[in-house]
Amino acid sequence: MKQHQTKAPKPRHIAFVVNNYPPKTGGVELHVSSLANTLAQEGLRVTVIALDNAGGETLEGGVRVIRLSCTRLIGNVLAFPFPGAGKRLRQRLRDLEVDAVSVHTRFFPMTYLGVRAAKNLGIPAILTEHGSDHVRGVNWAVGAASKVVDFTLGKYVLKSSARVLAISEAAESFVWKLAHVRAEVFRNAINVSTFSEFSPPMVDRPKVVFLGRLVPGKGWELALEVAKELYLEGLDFDLHFIGDGPDHGTLVKACEEARLGDRVKIHGRLNLDEIAVHLHGSILLNPTVLAEGFQTTLLEAIASRAAVVSTPVAAARYLQKLGAPIAIVGYADLRGWVQKTRDYLRGETPPMGAETLQEFDWSVRGREYRAILDQCLTPGNKASLQSSEH
Repeated sequence: MKQHQTKAPKPRHIAFVVNNYPPKTGGVELHVSSLANTLAQEGLRVTVIALDNAGGETLEGGVRVIRLSCTRLIGNVLAFPFPGAGKRLRQRLRDLEVDAVSVHTRFFPMTYLGVRAAKNLGIPAILTEHGSDHVRGVNWAVGAASKVVDFTLGKYVLKSSARVLAISEAAESFVWKLAHVRAEVFRNAINVSTFSEFSPPMVDRPKVVFLGRLVPGKGWELALEVAKELYLEGLDFDLHFIGDGPDHGTLVKACEEARLGDRVKIHGRLNLDEIAVHLHGSILLNPTVLAEGFQTTLLEAIASRAAVVSTPVAAARYLQKLGAPIAIVGYADLRGWVQKTRDYLRGETPPMGAETLQEFDWSVRGREYRAILDQCLTPGNKASLQSSEH
């Protein structure tokens, strides 16, 4: 008699439905890309469906990436899918036999379409909220419009998702404040070895670094002002600006007017290996006043044995409690910024414990996300895993 061989079950298939994906860069894009690749390495089938007029379908490191046509970018961040995208998305997810949908940040159009599609197909949507407040650093009209979106579509997707994750305690509180939905903290992560195992070249002078988008609210102006004050005191160091954005021209002009010569270097956008070169042993200035989630910039700095001076954002407060060399100063306290930066320039920075740092590696976070996915897909558990309003 022939023996019937049981077919091995297919690996679970998760689809990330997002507005932006690399080569577009930003905190959310980096998070999604890293998580998608980590899950693919763990053996899951992973598809990313994003908006990008480059179009087409590619396989990138084990991740299938499908790019859909869309409108032009608004504010270099937000684009909209064309009419009919929701129906086409549902059909694509059905054809691909997707088991669950992962969406990120409440206000993106693709978050809404992803949650709707998942609901229509009877599969769970897992929403990760990356913001800790309503959008900041924009003009009043954009700010008002974003709040309307938050209180309508934002509340809908938060309430309709099978599981809501928050990138920090601040994001967790914001989710409850906005939609009365209980989220669980799922912190950001990095590939720790990229920064901790780097062998830096010898440098002549200490380094002070600003790393972030050159946009209103990120604080590059304060970083330059701190450097000017310290140069007047006679301290010798190099100031590095890493990142790009609409304020690039204004930054170049401000540096020229400051007459700091070759001690200021404006690099533009760099890859992670290049960033590691400049972060190692430096002092990172993080004067942001935006509604940040959990900035990987701070993790990268700590892994690179850098010290940090930061506004009281969620990641800075949390990492400081764990023993990271982080000084927290209010944005308006220029004297405090100068003092803390001076202290770090004159002293040695004790590194954060390796075991603690390893908890922020993507290998750890990937296992956590997979466990969440398994819970959402366990028969009988879906109802109990619905986001609670009480």
